[in-house]
Amino acid sequence: MEPTLHVAADMELPLDLITESNGILGKKGSGKTSAGVVLYEEMYAAGVPVVAVDPKGDWYGIRSSADGKHDGLPVPVFGGRHGDIPLEPTAGAFMADLILARRLSCVLDVSEFTKADLRRFMIAFADRLYRAADRDPMHLLLEECHEYIPQVVSGEDAKMVGAWEKLVKQGRFKGIGVTLLSQRAASVNKNVLTQIDNLFVMRTVSVQDRAAVKGWIEYQADSSDILSTLAGLQSGECWLYQPARDQPIRFRFRMRHTFDAGATPKVGQKQLIPTTLADVDLTAISAAMSETIEKAKADDPKALKLEIAALTKKLSQRPVEAKPIENTVTVEVPIITDAAMDAVRAEIAAADAVIAHLDQVRTSLAESVESLRLVVAPARAVPLPARPQRAPEQAPRREIAPRHTAPAERNEGDVHLRTGARRMVESLGRMAPLRLTKAQWGTVAKLKTTGGTWTAYFGDIKRAGFIDENSAGFTLTAAGFEYLGGAPEPMTPEELQDHYRSILRTGAAKMLDSIMDAYPNSITREEVGEAAGIVITGGTFTAYLGDIVRNGLAVREGNEIRATEILMHGAAA
Repeated sequence: MEPTLHVAADMELPLDLITESNGILGKKGSGKTSAGVVLYEEMYAAGVPVVAVDPKGDWYGIRSSADGKHDGLPVPVFGGRHGDIPLEPTAGAFMADLILARRLSCVLDVSEFTKADLRRFMIAFADRLYRAADRDPMHLLLEECHEYIPQVVSGEDAKMVGAWEKLVKQGRFKGIGVTLLSQRAASVNKNVLTQIDNLFVMRTVSVQDRAAVKGWIEYQADSSDILSTLAGLQSGECWLYQPARDQPIRFRFRMRHTFDAGATPKVGQKQLIPTTLADVDLTAISAAMSETIEKAKADDPKALKLEIAALTKKLSQRPVEAKPIENTVTVEVPIITDAAMDAVRAEIAAADAVIAHLDQVRTSLAESVESLRLVVAPARAVPLPARPQRAPEQAPRREIAPRHTAPAERNEGDVHLRTGARRMVESLGRMAPLRLTKAQWGTVAKLKTTGGTWTAYFGDIKRAGFIDENSAGFTLTAAGFEYLGGAPEPMTPEELQDHYRSILRTGAAKMLDSIMDAYPNSITREEVGEAAGIVITGGTFTAYLGDIVRNGLAVREGNEIRATEILMHGAAA
């Protein structure tokens, strides 16, 4: 007997649905997401890679059983508040490569992305997936697809809609099937919606959405039976219309086997949270990610260009053996025209653009691998020696040298630092006479201390003779203060705290607030996770905590976390 997709007790669908394009439309509460999950479960059981794009943040529930007490599907969740591994907006092409190379079923939780982040990720993901697919069957479920395949297309959305329109239209020939899910049928791009092969219409009430459904079926069948019953369909019940197969069929999807993390809580009922999640082999995923990165590096034109340059240099340094010229040969050398040179310049400019893009991709991949490293093998925290605690209001203020109101006059030969480097100098000045560690310095200067930018700025400042460094940390020399025109206004803790609240991701900012609220005492990881609403066993919590600690905002002491004094007291720390 040929395998099928068992979507209901009395309804089986052919496996061809996996490589076709489908639509599931229905108002909120009609069972649209659960219907999509049922398709995910059935396709996963058929041994086909299935990927769900989740802008809502509740698809992680497929990792647990329906009652939340047993294993669900062992698929990784990338991104979101419940993810195993963080997902960066710049990793769209990388994730497509990883999914194809690993034949990976997963959830891409994009619920934490801004509109711009979502656009950037979805363009790169769709484009790379289409170009790199090798005709092995796979399926995508696009939850709330109207958010990234909208009917009203602005200038910034045109490229994104175009990439997904191409994938829906032609993905079948690459082995890629797509299911569009939306509670707002009228808001889904019609050029994309009209390309689907199978339409599942669930409870639909609004005039605009009913009109969108009518526009899809009215030219293919008598739509009156379907349209007249849409408002009365029960949750999970739908009309299935397949123009290439049979007449419309009415049926009700079976209950999902996995946990419904998006269920609307009832009044007086405590929200259910799954207690058991299926294990995922993060080590294998880490290895696959490393292989994908190495392949990207091998294909990097800039890396090849550097290798060629190195070989050329070595060749030029080899001694050349002089040989007698036995006879003279006349060679005609063609004259290079201006047009030919323009063509060469255009090719070089195009290559430079590709190299610049790959630089951005490589940077994004490095950040993703670092985040994964923290998830797979988090470093053990080293207990810090106990330090006397004092309330912020009791912190002694240090005497600051008189401050000048304007920088001193400079000659033409004086040092002129770039904006970021000057901010580093001002940071040391505003925290004087306190010496700062490198992490603390980065915190005050609002710069990452792990990148090439920091290294370049540090070199400029050191060569200028502005840094006084010893085992206790960094401060300014007299020349450094002279460069600033005297001791600047001391840094306040409020400035630091407001800055980091604004640049940290929403979840990380909530975690930081809970850590600061507990100061001068420590707070446990469990308490931080509860305050921020983030599961502490997931990769998202680990990544956010890593951001906070690396920026010198908090220290880990075993299972407890404490805000740093420099964050809480500023220059008075």
